[in-house]
Amino acid sequence: MKRCTFISLTLAVLWPCWGIAQSRTNILDPLEDPRGKPELTICSQNLNNYGLMNDVRGRLPGFSESDLARKEQALISRFVSQGCDVIALQELLTKNEEGGSAALARLAGLLRRSTNRIFDYRAGSSHDPLSRVGFLVAADRASILNVVSFDNVELPKLSDKQKPRDFSRGPLELQLGVKGRDGSSSKTVTLINLHFKSKRGAKDDPTQLEWETWRMEMAEAVRRLYETRHARALTRGDTILVVLGDRNSNFDTASAQILEGALTLKNFKEQGPCRLSKRGVPLCQAGALRPQKLFSVLRLDPETRQQHGTFKLDDIYSWLDDILMPAESLRYAWMHYDREGDFDSGVLYGETVASDHAMVWTRLNW
Repeated sequence: MKRCTFISLTLAVLWPCWGIAQSRTNILDPLEDPRGKPELTICSQNLNNYGLMNDVRGRLPGFSESDLARKEQALISRFVSQGCDVIALQELLTKNEEGGSAALARLAGLLRRSTNRIFDYRAGSSHDPLSRVGFLVAADRASILNVVSFDNVELPKLSDKQKPRDFSRGPLELQLGVKGRDGSSSKTVTLINLHFKSKRGAKDDPTQLEWETWRMEMAEAVRRLYETRHARALTRGDTILVVLGDRNSNFDTASAQILEGALTLKNFKEQGPCRLSKRGVPLCQAGALRPQKLFSVLRLDPETRQQHGTFKLDDIYSWLDDILMPAESLRYAWMHYDREGDFDSGVLYGETVASDHAMVWTRLNW
């Protein structure tokens, strides 16, 4: 069994889920792959209301110190179980970047106690009064070269008559210098961490599509950003691009397909070839699809895609969380150097005290 699907809180570090010991041995044994050990393990986790106590109580008034301690233990168990080197985090509760940095510093300290590894951290800016994204980065595997927040990017409009909107939480771009192993050269890896508008407050959405049109505008903005800023990563494999986080929509929705580059916002404008179904799935005329730019290393993997999804509500699973890469970078996420399409990726379910979202991960090797 290559993929871990459940993690026990008490046994997470020593035996996080059935089959994990064998899978980690196969993945990390350099005799199994001439590339040697993977250079970087990338994880993404929606924290489900994590932050400093005062900030969490702003949303969850009955939250206690013991609740926070249990949540932190469960989160750290997830991160340690997969050996995460870089963790993209969403739903970091804080009113400002300083509070976000303090909360991330707390997680970094707990990780150091568990792993004896030092983690750097960055919190993004946000229009949300109490939520933002951030990163944790293991200093022994990567150095932070640059950080860019897209919080103040004005979103493209679906309708010319509407007022322009902003990102609910600004995407955060992190450029890393990643050390090669076993004689491999170092590489630049750029990650764009996103957290699109949730379905919360859907009764106020004039389109009655649970804010899908807003997410479509966010996806279009991110698509334009990566196509212009990272054109080299889309056509050459010497630099690696990873777009990841919580999309807050399933993989078959219009916002997901715009983010991947198969459609654009223009397709849905007046006289365009596409319309939306009642649940936000695109209904398009023949020939509307473009060549896709980004591909999911989770849903394309023959084993990972058998999982139900990353989030469950009312007994319905959805793939809200994802890890996307351009075609030129996909080979770095292969489980083995000659197994095209078999990605070293997974979905990690665990104690819901950690989060109501699963953690997703992939490993890069060159």
